[in-house]
Amino acid sequence: MTSTEHRTPAPLPPVDLTPEEAAAIVAALSGRSEGPFADAGQTAMEKVLTALEPDASRRARMLASHRWLAAQAAREADLRRRVEGGLAERRVLVIDYCDRQQRCSERTVEPQLLARQGAHWFLVAWCRERQELRWFREDRISDVQVTDEVAQRRELPGIGTPPATNHPAGRKLPRGPVAQPEAPRLRLLPGGLA
Repeated sequence: MTSTEHRTPAPLPPVDLTPEEAAAIVAALSGRSEGPFADAGQTAMEKVLTALEPDASRRARMLASHRWLAAQAAREADLRRRVEGGLAERRVLVIDYCDRQQRCSERTVEPQLLARQGAHWFLVAWCRERQELRWFREDRISDVQVTDEVAQRRELPGIGTPPATNHPAGRKLPRGPVAQPEAPRLRLLPGGLA
């Protein structure tokens, strides 16, 4: 075989999957509708759906739920892009936020940073309503409007420890000197936009 000839790759051997594993693959591929392997992912997903459900009508219902998952993933990605854009451009955000008791409110916030705690991302922002720094769990933000107003850069003392995971929007940060018995889990490094 010469270096210019193309060799067709050998097919992969059969892979045994439980129905739950196959459903997890479909769910993961549903959330990744863009990218360099989008077409291959779509084909793989259709093969998995065919193996899971040979009946065409039931498979069509499964595919419809896949489209719903893909639309939900696209919506979440759009919200994330708006939050990140507001943070990068230092713009005030107006967010629709629901706490864990499902109390929803509209908040005008000055974004300061994004932080990850366990399985969740948080928008750390100065809340104009509460007049204090708050942690907003990103999956509880249902809408984001980026305004033209420039967000004030705030000092972030005591930001080293994220809120307890059972609190709806974080806890109030102490106003005085902060005693830190352990090293902070989150450090702010100098740099960023001037």
